[in-house]
Amino acid sequence: MRKIFFSLFFLILLSCSEKKDNIDLKFLNGIWEIQKVVLTDNSVKEYKINESVEQININKNKGTRRKVLLFYNGNFVLNNIIQEFRMEQKDKKYFLLNHTQFSEWKEVIETLNDSELVLKNEQGLEYHYKKRTDIKLGEDGKEI
Repeated sequence: MRKIFFSLFFLILLSCSEKKDNIDLKFLNGIWEIQKVVLTDNSVKEYKINESVEQININKNKGTRRKVLLFYNGNFVLNNIIQEFRMEQKDKKYFLLNHTQFSEWKEVIETLNDSELVLKNEQGLEYHYKKRTDIKLGEDGKEI
């Protein structure tokens, strides 16, 4: 009886332990298409058709973002504007520290897995993306 009690106690203790950080940054690399933005008043702006997607590449704690313009015939064009960012980890959260010649801003990664990315900016807007696997681009922007 004691063994059963201690086994149950151990299982309960394990289930109450602190949740570990489940973000794996390797999933950040790829092509991401915006699905929706959740505004601060919890209203939602849906994006049903997108003319562009974002290519994100990360290496260690530095990365780049670029727009990929999509055409209805299946072709695409990569624009030449490369936005750089740095990654920062603080209090078990990952932040993208974005900067361009015009602006700087910070986004926290709320969710990241092989098919979904949610970024929240300093104003409280949540950007929900889905991963596109039908577009294959290398870091140089050339089709793979």
